Amino acid sequence: MKLLDRVRGTAGIRIIVGSAFFWAWLDALFMSAFFVRPESFGLMSELAAAAVFGLSAPGFVWALRRPTAVNRLLAGKRLPLAAAALGTAGSLLFLLAGLNLGWAPLVAGGVCGGAFMAVFQMAWGAAYCHDGARSATPYVAGGFACAVVIDAPLLFMIPEASAVFFALLPLASGALLVSLEPGLRTYAQPRDDAPRATKGVRAHLKTHLGATMTLLCAVMLVMGGFGYMQHLVSFSSFAGNEASGILVQVVRGVAAVLMFALVVVAARRASAVYRVGLLAMIAGFMMMPFLYGSDLFWISGAIIISGYTAFDLLIWVAFSQIAHAQSREPLKTIALMRLLSVLCTVAGFVAGIALVGSGDLEGGFVAAETTAVGYLVVIATVLLLSSEDIWTLFGRVPLATEGDPRGQQELLDERFEAFGLTAREREIAALLAYGRTQPWIAERLRISENTVGTHVRHIYQKAEVHDRQQFIDAVFPPAGRMSPDSRDDGDAVTEVA
Repeated sequence: MKLLDRVRGTAGIRIIVGSAFFWAWLDALFMSAFFVRPESFGLMSELAAAAVFGLSAPGFVWALRRPTAVNRLLAGKRLPLAAAALGTAGSLLFLLAGLNLGWAPLVAGGVCGGAFMAVFQMAWGAAYCHDGARSATPYVAGGFACAVVIDAPLLFMIPEASAVFFALLPLASGALLVSLEPGLRTYAQPRDDAPRATKGVRAHLKTHLGATMTLLCAVMLVMGGFGYMQHLVSFSSFAGNEASGILVQVVRGVAAVLMFALVVVAARRASAVYRVGLLAMIAGFMMMPFLYGSDLFWISGAIIISGYTAFDLLIWVAFSQIAHAQSREPLKTIALMRLLSVLCTVAGFVAGIALVGSGDLEGGFVAAETTAVGYLVVIATVLLLSSEDIWTLFGRVPLATEGDPRGQQELLDERFEAFGLTAREREIAALLAYGRTQPWIAERLRISENTVGTHVRHIYQKAEVHDRQQFIDAVFPPAGRMSPDSRDDGDAVTEVA
């Protein structure tokens, strides 16, 4: 019963298990589970995965251009069930492509699989961001952990049986998706609480979709590195080496289960999951050049994939919170994040094929290329941990919609009066206290960022603080404010900063 409370009841269990079927299907692509003898097909398995990722992009573009229509279709049952059927059809087409060594079924399978991937990432994304980070954290972590349980037995089945079984996963995911209330698989209606007049791409993204270029660039760099790494680990080095592939999946499975346990049972300490995961991903890339070509190469692959699982959890939680609390158009926020992710993953696949290929190359060449990719991931990690999105979304910032709004407003009035703030300073201070950034405040109040910065300096001087976190601590004392540490573990928002 305690677990049911943590994941918001039986509907939460259905979200976890239903999305787990989808993630297990996606894992099947990287394990080449749709191909009976993938080691004999050269690059066909990898091209199938690239086709699914690349051909899912039009679905996300469609959501960006017609969010209202897509949201309405997600509320019904026809689109999810049709997409699930396409997922199964695409999986069977991949099986036929492998049996006949034909390219026509491969392309058709990519089209069907891409449509399924786009629809279901947006649909499950809606369920994840229903309550922001507090719903996304257990749902995504639980989905990852359950996907490993679904995958594990199939690693030991004969190829024909595992391929057919995996082909049925889209139908299972679709059945659980349509069993949810329409409100859980659709996004909130666009909000009009931010000004429409914006200048430049960066301002538009921050004001309308809630995300910064820093966070989006970090996602793009990591996903590009992930695509390149998948070429080495899943499609090249381990082809025909089932033992190494199983070891990688076992390590990743243990990591996924531990992450779920930490973020659900010990939510206050869950930020360690993200930090350790990001560092593990970097360490794995740095180890790759030294282990390439040896029997221990699987260790670097297992470390990278385990770290990537933590990164993927962090990104889903972050963007779910952005879509829930900051974005004017939540569906567009998730669609943009996924569009950039799939395009960069495909770019990583292409880079891996072009630089490494399918043959045996000298370790020095692979070492140089892999080290370069590792440095890109290091840059992405620095960007991610320095992103104001992460600090604002997961730091000790109270949300205006939580708790007793009237009581919080009275508390703000008392604090601001004690600080001696002017009317305009109080207006800006309230937005600062609730985690809004200075560019967002400038757009909202229709004043320049320089003016906002001047007011912020005066506010800090009067409050006798030096930065935003000190100001939040002064306004909402730790003993009484609505923060992760003052809530029950089950309602805690994970801290990262």
